[in-house]
Amino acid sequence: MAVGIYGIIRPADVSVDDIDIYYNYTPNRETLNTDIYKLNADEILSYNYLPEDEQIVGNENLLEGLYTMRLPATVFGQIGIYTIYIKPKKIDAVIMDCSVLSSLPSVKGIVLDANALPENLRANNALQGYRIEYVDPDTDEKVRNLVRYVVTANRVVPVTENVGNTNQNATRYRFDDSGTLLFVQVTPSSASDVKPNASAFIGTPDQTILISNTFFSPLVIEVDMVANTIDTLTNYVAGEQLKDVDNGILTYYDENRVITKQFNIYEIKEDVGDVPLYEVKEKRTNIDETQDFNNVTGDVQ
Repeated sequence: MAVGIYGIIRPADVSVDDIDIYYNYTPNRETLNTDIYKLNADEILSYNYLPEDEQIVGNENLLEGLYTMRLPATVFGQIGIYTIYIKPKKIDAVIMDCSVLSSLPSVKGIVLDANALPENLRANNALQGYRIEYVDPDTDEKVRNLVRYVVTANRVVPVTENVGNTNQNATRYRFDDSGTLLFVQVTPSSASDVKPNASAFIGTPDQTILISNTFFSPLVIEVDMVANTIDTLTNYVAGEQLKDVDNGILTYYDENRVITKQFNIYEIKEDVGDVPLYEVKEKRTNIDETQDFNNVTGDVQ
């Protein structure tokens, strides 16, 4: 018998519209900041596509699993540490009912208003594979570590049936593509073999639930914005510089001989004896453009 080896990691081809992005900023690692801000995913992320010589006619040619992320200076313009959190988009909904199918009374599920969901989730089984979390109706806080996964989600209409031999009526549901409700079967929803009389919790009517996709795993990225890079530090250490002896100005340049920083340099001496006590290098707040490297040296590039 042949034994196959199968990979378990699938490159994500999730739509940017199904992604939420948040970030936190702190100026340094000693400062605690718990403020969280949200970004528009379509302004931060963009898709990548296969090279032209590998493109297949009639296909989108999306390169799965690879997205380009841009960090606009309007948001990420300060020196400090940015923690970026990329996660599946989460939407909220309200459980209309918890019931069973008319034709299959053993199949339990929750009923949602299809029109209250985003348009792309209203079709039959569009919610399949999605994750459901629950909000405690007493505290309005999410119930931690209580998760259910959608097995099926189909449009239904309510039907009223008698319960057993009593005069009581119960609302059940039957499949109907013209219905405005979704019957959502989740897992686990049946009792365990250990306690067959204890049904698994799937929610209660009027309870708020949080629905999110499972297209990719959440990702945390830390970005450290600094004043200098390796290139700028190299320019300061080994790059070109000029010292104006008469005016006491020290000027640093980048690889294109553009002024990057200037300092005033001078000595502090004793009042008596004119003995130097300190040599000072003080950062200038304004750039003296007369210190242009090519003009001073007469070098023309």
